[in-house]
Amino acid sequence: MGKSRALLVFEAVKAIVRIAGAAVKCVLFALATASAVGSCDPVHADAVAALGGETPGVPAGPLHRPGQPCLLCHDGAFGDPSALSMAGTVFAGGLTLAPAAGAIVTLKNADGSVVTATTNAAGNFYLRPDAYTPQYPVYVTSITQGGASVTMHSHIGGNGSCAGCHTDPPGPASPGHVYFSAATGVSP
Repeated sequence: MGKSRALLVFEAVKAIVRIAGAAVKCVLFALATASAVGSCDPVHADAVAALGGETPGVPAGPLHRPGQPCLLCHDGAFGDPSALSMAGTVFAGGLTLAPAAGAIVTLKNADGSVVTATTNAAGNFYLRPDAYTPQYPVYVTSITQGGASVTMHSHIGGNGSCAGCHTDPPGPASPGHVYFSAATGVSP
């Protein structure tokens, strides 16, 4: 005598659940492996760790980490925050870390195209890859605020994070943080 129809259906469902369970385990293993492989770059991991923790009371998001190299984390790698193609912070002056909120940063690509970004309350600006793909070298043709404008006199060679070059303190290796100085008309 053969198996009843109900028993056959039960065994089929059991087999499907077993296969689905194995598939879920495989997917979880693949994700865990990809995550582990993605975080195996000790140089990158050390650079991110050197940034330190978040500022207390400022959640991760558009207002966090002013003056830090945005693309170090926002590089689009698996598991990282959303990718950015160009990002930075504009401060109100060379001797202050007060933000230059509402400043308009104008970038000119090597191909002559121009794009603008406006700084937020933290002085941060950013552009996403779907809206802007830099054509290096890129020039900061102006940072404008309140009718005054300043210019950066050197180009951006390939690092879309302002803080990739502009770090504090100023010295032989860096001009210091990006700032808006209407008095001089120049930003480092």
